[in-house]
Amino acid sequence: MELFEFILLMLVAVSLSNLVNRFIPSISVPIIQIVLGMLITLLPLHYELKLNPELFLLLFIAPLLFNDGRHADKEALWKLKKPILLLALGLVFVTVAVMGYFLNWLLPVIPLAAAFALAAALAPTDAVAVGALEQKVKIPHQTMQVLEGESLINDASGLVSFQFAVAAMVTGVFSFKTASISFIAISLGGVVLGLLLTLVKYGVVKWLRKLGMENVTLHMLIEILTPFLIFMAAEELGVNGILAVVAAGIAHSFGYKKMNPEVAKLSVVSKSTWSVIIFVLNGLVFLLLGTQLPEIIQTIWSNPEIGNFKIIMYTLLLTLAVLGLRLIWAMLMDIFEGTKPRDPWALRLKKALILSLSGVRGTITLASTLSLPFLLNDGTAFPARDLIIFLAAGVILWTLLASNYLLPLLLGKETQTEQEEDEIQAKIEILRNVVTGLNELITDQNRLATAQIINTYTSRMRTLKKDEKKDKAQRSLGLSVLKWERENTLHALEKKEVNPYTAYRYLNRINKLLFMHTRDARYKKEFFPVKHWDEVFGMLQQVRLSFRERRAELNSLRIKNITYVIKQLNVQLAEGEQDMEMVSSLILQYERMLLGLTRNEKETGTRKEFGISLQELARVGIQLERDNIQSMFETGRISRQGVKEMKRDILFMEHDLREETS
Repeated sequence: MELFEFILLMLVAVSLSNLVNRFIPSISVPIIQIVLGMLITLLPLHYELKLNPELFLLLFIAPLLFNDGRHADKEALWKLKKPILLLALGLVFVTVAVMGYFLNWLLPVIPLAAAFALAAALAPTDAVAVGALEQKVKIPHQTMQVLEGESLINDASGLVSFQFAVAAMVTGVFSFKTASISFIAISLGGVVLGLLLTLVKYGVVKWLRKLGMENVTLHMLIEILTPFLIFMAAEELGVNGILAVVAAGIAHSFGYKKMNPEVAKLSVVSKSTWSVIIFVLNGLVFLLLGTQLPEIIQTIWSNPEIGNFKIIMYTLLLTLAVLGLRLIWAMLMDIFEGTKPRDPWALRLKKALILSLSGVRGTITLASTLSLPFLLNDGTAFPARDLIIFLAAGVILWTLLASNYLLPLLLGKETQTEQEEDEIQAKIEILRNVVTGLNELITDQNRLATAQIINTYTSRMRTLKKDEKKDKAQRSLGLSVLKWERENTLHALEKKEVNPYTAYRYLNRINKLLFMHTRDARYKKEFFPVKHWDEVFGMLQQVRLSFRERRAELNSLRIKNITYVIKQLNVQLAEGEQDMEMVSSLILQYERMLLGLTRNEKETGTRKEFGISLQELARVGIQLERDNIQSMFETGRISRQGVKEMKRDILFMEHDLREETS
């Protein structure tokens, strides 16, 4: 019961951290979670959590890296492979070597092997923290792609180095030659195993689909279990489980290419489920650090060998050393890549500073240090374990603060609101390009299907715009449409083209809507606008008609009114006084309604033809949108998060359209 209460409290704290960040956006979510974790230790709980290092790696590292691999931008990885590999492999190994000796010199209480372990934990940047940076500051697009690719690969290289350093510390045996050969062997073994097990998983899924087992819950469960099973299999076979799950994640990113209703639905569920899992896991890592920190701080504070002020300064020195080494490496990369001579050194330095300050440490660093064993092989306690965790936490906090407060100064004064507005405009432009492309394909045969597809895109544009002037204009146009319908109905009644009963029922509804929106008293007075006795007799005669006959009368009136509204809207479109996009969308909606009312019920195959047209136009629209999204992303006008949101909308649209035409 105590364990359940503790887990429940941690999950509540994860949710609360997101709420607090909403009100205090200047403070990073990880910092809030660390503070909440420390506050949890002040509560009168009787449960003390003991972290198992091996279980910690399995529960947290495996799914986090698997998810990073799934969302890797393969084209960017290949295009920018040189700078990414230089940072993800070259800088990691240089950091381990340089920082290891520096740590041992700075704090002799930490043995050399343990210092290498801490250096390896500090080497990788954090993918989640890097992604969060993009929402706070406008980092250059290519730099962001490099950071994302680096954070994916350096997780694996850093953790592998960390495991070797810990093994050397625990066993007391280390050989550079043996370690190098072993590193290559278990790394390649991990990659191969990850790819092979992914193929096995796809084979099992294909077999289940052949048996007719399309249950989304079953397939989602298999997907969630995949990183844990691959990691455990790799550890059992003696190869690197970290690289195995990264390779498996990248292999999984090639999935969902052949879209059918079942796969599309699984894709939507998968994105939602994994977003929750990753948010919870990342939150739990920082919360767990917060719960461990009070005891660690007390141990460090009570240590007479190291003063309190000194230990804080040590964390700052380590942070400066890590970022300084990264800055030097970035400058060297810039020199060797042959930057154009006309670029001034000030610009080169600025680019290198951006790349350096963006190298935030986070989940992987925490997970690594928290997974340090408590005991060595001889049964003695792991030396300076609490100190190592404290130093790692300090570096994480300093890098988070540097990225939050120094990067905006370096990148300019563009506010977050301006960034969001720019991205929204880019998204609207994408959707407008799709609508333009679909309008060029309109024929008499596919007009109804085109109207339905375009209506989906215009609805998304209206959601993105959130423009009060546009909303007011749209409401004004809606009132005009109601008035046109009222005008045409009264005209038809005067010309005796419609039965009074049908006309008054229709007018009564329109007058109520007009009064509700305008509060004009004349519409209220006309809730029952009977003026002549012959109209009353006509109404009584209409009551005697059957339901089908009354329905036919009403449809006839609706056709007259819709035709009149379309005529008036075309006049508005020709005059150009209203928003052309808004008027065009409304015309298409009314044309769709008109086609639906005038369609001959005896026509065979009409519904089937409509479904085929809808599917074909949907595919065209989706392809146009994907092409525009990729173009905007490559030019840096849309962030990776924005791309994910728009691709998620595409999946929902695909699913909805299939549901409508099934």
